[in-house]
Amino acid sequence: MKVYLSGPISEHDREGTDQWRAQASQFLHKEGIDTIDPCRRKVYYNPQKFTPNEIVIRDLRDVEEADLILLNYRLLPGHLPIGSPCEMVYAWDRKKPVVVVAEDSRIQNHPWVLAMAVRIFPTLEEALEYIVTFWGRA
Repeated sequence: MKVYLSGPISEHDREGTDQWRAQASQFLHKEGIDTIDPCRRKVYYNPQKFTPNEIVIRDLRDVEEADLILLNYRLLPGHLPIGSPCEMVYAWDRKKPVVVVAEDSRIQNHPWVLAMAVRIFPTLEEALEYIVTFWGRA
């Protein structure tokens, strides 16, 4: 099983970008579940390295390769989370389960999120436990 780690990517908040992905990967790998990190091989700080089109194409391929999408809808200051909802719609269109982590009630109660997420959790830890228990164990 492979889980795609969707969520904000901000050059101004590297910790907010990377820390939760490392935590999720470590937890899931211990349970025998692989992860796909969209930040791998991506140079956030050099837009000349990859065009926006190249980034989107690669991310959509990653969603296709995944069995499940973990969308951490953490809102970062000064950052609009546009890519993650696009990945959610793309995954939903391909009938891939999307597990959402969101603290903000505007996200938790949004009709699109409610319709497309198999589950919504307020914390990453709860979402990870759910993924392992419901989707990861035979």
